[in-house]
Amino acid sequence: MSSQPRPPNFVIFGEMGVGKSSLVNLIAGKTLAKSSSGAQSCTLESTEYQVTIPDSQLNVNLFDTVGLDSPTMNNANYLDALVKAHELIVSLKNRGGVHGLLFCIKAGRVSNTMQQNYRLFFEFLCQEQVPLALVVTNLENEKNMDDWWTKNKAHIEKSGIVPVTHVCITTIKGYQNAYEARYFESRKKVLNMLKELGSRDACSVDVSSWFARMCKKLREFLVPAKGLGKSRQKMLQMLTKRCKLCKEDAVQLLQRIETDEEKFMIQ
Repeated sequence: MSSQPRPPNFVIFGEMGVGKSSLVNLIAGKTLAKSSSGAQSCTLESTEYQVTIPDSQLNVNLFDTVGLDSPTMNNANYLDALVKAHELIVSLKNRGGVHGLLFCIKAGRVSNTMQQNYRLFFEFLCQEQVPLALVVTNLENEKNMDDWWTKNKAHIEKSGIVPVTHVCITTIKGYQNAYEARYFESRKKVLNMLKELGSRDACSVDVSSWFARMCKKLREFLVPAKGLGKSRQKMLQMLTKRCKLCKEDAVQLLQRIETDEEKFMIQ
């Protein structure tokens, strides 16, 4: 008797209030996730949703991460959230890997926080190994939702955000179901995207090589830059220059990730 294949794993990330929980509910076709207000967002753990969509013959695992806003708002919580996100991505190696990052944004201009979250998740935590899909929400008032991408693609890519695929959607039906047709159109687009990404090989972030090599010498990050070799500055430069963290926060993040790495290496 052949064993059933594991459902593909998708990690949802983005700022607070962009519609991550609503995206989960859109995919599920029912209310599974509740939106978090700022007062309710003290939990830094991701939430897993095992979703079965019979009409599409699709089973997926969705991991809704805490909303990442500007680290200047609350440095400690921001860094803790990043460590929890890293812990999730590494842990999924034992569950078949990650099939895709779903970067949820609201339609509008590219903000510094949006760029920062992309770089931290895709470039730093996932080492550019995991396919990233851009999910643009809040488009229920557009005449043609896909027109938004046509108009904004160049601006998005110029900002450094280059997804392997994208969907332009709404996650709401609106008052008296005014946007119901666009809601179901959006659900179909998202499910097709998940099918396509889920059909590819999963990615596993390599715990033992890149992170291990760079994290073992973290103490040396604390000495002046002149005393560091080029290879030892690589992670700090990515966090301070690309991700716009101050050096103190970057070192603290690396220290926390080192502890996390050692825990997974022992298991």
